[in-house]
Amino acid sequence: MLSGCFSTPNSNFYMLQTTADKVVSNQKLQLQIFDVLVPEYIDKPQIVLQKNNSPELKISEFNRWGTDLNTMIKSTIINDLSVYLPNAKILPLAYGTNTQYVVKIQIEQLSGWLKDKAVLKANWQILNAKGKVLYTKTSMFEEKTGTSYATYVTAQSKMLSDLAFLIADKISSM
Repeated sequence: MLSGCFSTPNSNFYMLQTTADKVVSNQKLQLQIFDVLVPEYIDKPQIVLQKNNSPELKISEFNRWGTDLNTMIKSTIINDLSVYLPNAKILPLAYGTNTQYVVKIQIEQLSGWLKDKAVLKANWQILNAKGKVLYTKTSMFEEKTGTSYATYVTAQSKMLSDLAFLIADKISSM
């Protein structure tokens, strides 16, 4: 009789979205994106929240990523770059293929809190086809979050698009 009184909330699943909306360059380029590295503490199926400068993590059992976070970040960046550089051939890294540039991205921080802000800190490099580092930068972004996980994920998508814009802008000027 008591079994009907308890129910588990439904899980919500989220995907990062491409938010790029303009062209940076129409150059014909070839670039590959190396696997994106994310901190282990956020590399989970659940969405992890962390207030800025706080040791507290909130792991939401019922708000989850729709797929692997590393893969989703990488494909979101590739999709954003494809908008910013519409004539470029942009692919995941595949050894033995010919390319002009390789982009490496390491996410140092991808965090935030509802009704506050989301933060992205990323170290990124542009290498030539032979692996020589041509450019290195650390970039940091902040976006306001709303009251829901959907607005939190939208803020993260926007920051990844901002990162892709910087990469596209730098590559197009090389």
